[in-house]
Amino acid sequence: MDSISRLYCESLKLRAYTVTSLDITREITSLHNTTPNSTVALGRTINAAALLSATLKPQTNQSILMKFSGSGPIGEVHVQVDAFGNLRGYIANPMVDITDEFEKISFSKAIGAGLLTVIKDTGGKEPYTSVTPLMNGEVAADLAYYLVSSEQIPSAVMIGLNINKDGEIISSGGILIQTFPDTDISVIEKVEENIKKMDRHLGDRLHHGENIYSIVEELFDHHKTELLSTTPLVHKCRCSHETLFNLMRTFPKEEIEDMIEKDDGALITCTFCAKEYSFSRDELTTLI
Repeated sequence: MDSISRLYCESLKLRAYTVTSLDITREITSLHNTTPNSTVALGRTINAAALLSATLKPQTNQSILMKFSGSGPIGEVHVQVDAFGNLRGYIANPMVDITDEFEKISFSKAIGAGLLTVIKDTGGKEPYTSVTPLMNGEVAADLAYYLVSSEQIPSAVMIGLNINKDGEIISSGGILIQTFPDTDISVIEKVEENIKKMDRHLGDRLHHGENIYSIVEELFDHHKTELLSTTPLVHKCRCSHETLFNLMRTFPKEEIEDMIEKDDGALITCTFCAKEYSFSRDELTTLI
C-alpha cells in the first residue's frame, strides 16, 4: 500500500519522511496516458509533493500545491496533496517525446528554465505562496533548494522512480531528511555523504524489494530511528459538479451565452482526473 511516513532519530536530531508510491504513480500516469518522458516528470513531482505534504499536520485541512513550470516541452506539472494523503496531479503535455531510453530521460531538458511554485495552506487567512527559480532542473535538488531558501530548513532529498523498456513504472518513492534548529550541521553533511556513497539509486533499491525504512536507517548510520506515524497515500480528486458550476460563475457573460447558443449547454472535463461534467442550458441560463 502506498503511504507517507514520519520518522525521528533522537541521537542525531534528525527527522525523516518517506513516501512509497508505486500504485498511485502508475494510476495517475496511466490516466493521463503519458509517454516515458512525461511519466518520469509527473511521477517524480508526485513523490516530491507527497514528501512535502508529510510536513503538514496529519489529519487536518492543511494542503500543499506544487507546480513546476518552464520553457521546455512539458510546460507545467501540478500536484496537490492534503494532510489526509489524498493526492491528484496532471501534466500540461503528457506526450513529450525526447527519448525512450530511461537512462537518458532528463527532467531538466523536458521542463527547461523555469520556476517551482509551492502553495501551502495551513488554515490561516491566506495560503503561503513561494516561488523559486529552478536551479538544478531535477526535482529532488530543486525541492531541497526550495526548503533551504524559502523555509530555511537544511534538507536532503532523494526521489527514486524507475521505468522499464515498455514505459511501465517499476519503482517509485522518496525520502526527505531534515534538521532541527539545534542539529549539528555536520550531521546532515554526513547524511549527504552517505547518500553519495550509495551503490545503487533509490529507485533501483526499491525495485529490488528493499524496505525504505531500512534505507533511512542506513543513511543515519544505523542510529535508532522511531516510526512516528503513517498515512495512506491515495489518488482522490476534489472535483465535483458543484465545484465546476461555481467556477463557471467567474466566466464572462458572453462566454456563457456562446455555450448556450452553440452547444445548448456545456461539457467540462476536469484537468486533474479527466472526469466529464455536463451542464444543461437551464443551468447555464442561471449564470447570465
